[in-house]
Parts: sequence; structure tokens; C-alpha cells
Amino acid sequence: MKLQSSLFFAIVAMTACSLSGCASAPTSGAEGRDSTVRVYEPADLSSSEYDVVRQLWVDSWSTALWMPTYASEAEGIASMQDEAARSGADGLINVYCVDRGRSTWSSKSGPAFVCYGNAIRVRQSKG
Repeated sequence: MKLQSSLFFAIVAMTACSLSGCASAPTSGAEGRDSTVRVYEPADLSSSEYDVVRQLWVDSWSTALWMPTYASEAEGIASMQDEAARSGADGLINVYCVDRGRSTWSSKSGPAFVCYGNAIRVRQSKG
């Protein structure tokens, strides 16, 4: 009897924890700082003027199987800016977008842009 009540309370506690996690709003990571992530051309900054936070969309083994695609280059870059802000970056550099086209098996038509680049944190000048 004691074992059944302990099991019941454990299930109730796990359910409550799961539901509270589902009810919370996802954080964007951009609270409390400027959410604008600037896109830099490679000639704008030398490599000593920034630190790479992460490489977007190519820093995981899963990209060998899937990468997000976008209907336009602007949509892809906006998504990268959001992801960079969540990562704590304030800029993007070496950004490239390529229209890979849709697969013959895809139910969608139109362009399929794949974008990738480096999320960076620009170093503050000492002057």
C-alpha cells in the first residue's frame, strides 16, 4: 500500500513538472540587451575585432541530414539574426544564402534558400 501511494505521488509530481515546463513561454535570450544583430561584410571587420560565438546551421552533425530552408534570402537572414541573438551574439559575418531549389519529392514549390554564417560578438574598442 505504501509503495502504491509513493508511486502515485511520484507520477503526480512528474506530471506537474512537465506541465509547468510546457506552460512557460520560451525565452528568446535577447531580453535586457539590444536585440538588433548587425550583418557585417567580411571587409567591415578584421578577425581581431570580433569573437566567433558559433557557426550557424553548420555546427552540428544534424546538418548532414537537414538544414532549414527559407522562401527568401531576407527570411533566412532574419532567422539567423534571431538565432544569433539567442546565442548572445551581436553580429553576423560571412553570411551566405544559396537557393538549393526544391526536391522533386517536396510538396512545396518555389525557391528553397539555405543560409549559413558566423554569429559574432564584436570587441569593444579601447579608445
